[in-house]
Amino acid sequence: MIVPERLKLLLKHHRLEDNYKPLSYIKGEDVTKLKPPEWLMEDFIMEEGFTVLHSDAGVGKTFLALDWANTIANGWSWFGRETQKTTVLYVLAEGIGYLGARVTAWKNRRNASIFPPVFYYTSAVPLFAPPGKLPTAEQLDFLDMVESVDPGLIVFDTLQRCTVGANENLQQDMGQVVAMVDTIRQNFNCAVMAVHHDTKSGESMRGSSVIRASADTTIHLTARGDNDGFIEMECTKQKDAEPFKPWSLMLTSDQESGSASLTAYQEGVKARDYSLLKALADITTFRGEKFFNKAWREAANMEGGRFERPKAQLIREDLVTQTGDGRSKQYSVSKEGWDIIESESSRPVPRIEHVQDDLLDEEGK
Repeated sequence: MIVPERLKLLLKHHRLEDNYKPLSYIKGEDVTKLKPPEWLMEDFIMEEGFTVLHSDAGVGKTFLALDWANTIANGWSWFGRETQKTTVLYVLAEGIGYLGARVTAWKNRRNASIFPPVFYYTSAVPLFAPPGKLPTAEQLDFLDMVESVDPGLIVFDTLQRCTVGANENLQQDMGQVVAMVDTIRQNFNCAVMAVHHDTKSGESMRGSSVIRASADTTIHLTARGDNDGFIEMECTKQKDAEPFKPWSLMLTSDQESGSASLTAYQEGVKARDYSLLKALADITTFRGEKFFNKAWREAANMEGGRFERPKAQLIREDLVTQTGDGRSKQYSVSKEGWDIIESESSRPVPRIEHVQDDLLDEEGK
């Protein structure tokens, strides 16, 4: 504790210093004039915020991070989520040999005419420096590049590769990493997204809790199924907004690039359920067309419980309409189901044709 007499003396000398500048504050109703934070990418990345995207190895976090980076650089919406167009600097510190193929797969999947203006730095950035050596020459080199590129978003992929020398379990070391992230965000008015690994149990992100505590948004990816490309995405922290509902993602191969790209499905719809819904939609030539169980099952190439469980879920959620009884049961994609199909804009949707009595009755209401 500083005794009152000593504190008064210290403050007196402090105010006489050449670089003295009193701190500013906001009083009373002036707080209502503060601009609330806006989304750089709705629900996922706050403008000038800090997002951590984490998962176990091999789940697909780099595919998603590249997807978001290129989408933001183009200013496109991401499956209904709006973005602000801005320059993106992507630090890829591992898996560099696959970068070209992955970005090509994204371009093909999104039907982009050109590659988006994302700047890639294919080496690790030292976000950590030993005590007494901050900032290092390497850190200054990177900050110089950031000033030159002037990005609205910087992606560090992965955080572990960009914190060499730090003990990721030590709060002091990771606190220094967070301080460097804050230095970047505050001096260059940009958002930062860190791609991070999970613990061996897969229940949380690796290292000190200071990373999660400092983040505005944390997002967890989990593989579902037996290496079939299904991924579930959930919000594990949202500091200044409501947590978004879970999303389902699917990795699909791209023959031209030899890599893969992501498709995202409307929140609340499981990836395997969507796959079954899409199979029914793919054999539908007009809205309201009905199919027997066998035709749908063969189109989905699923048997037993792998077919029946998601089918029952689609019916419960009113995404598929069931008519008839017993062996005469038939199934069709409902209006709500088509709404989900339409959210994937690259897929053609069957036109509406008034050919069935029940559809005619519905249209007449």
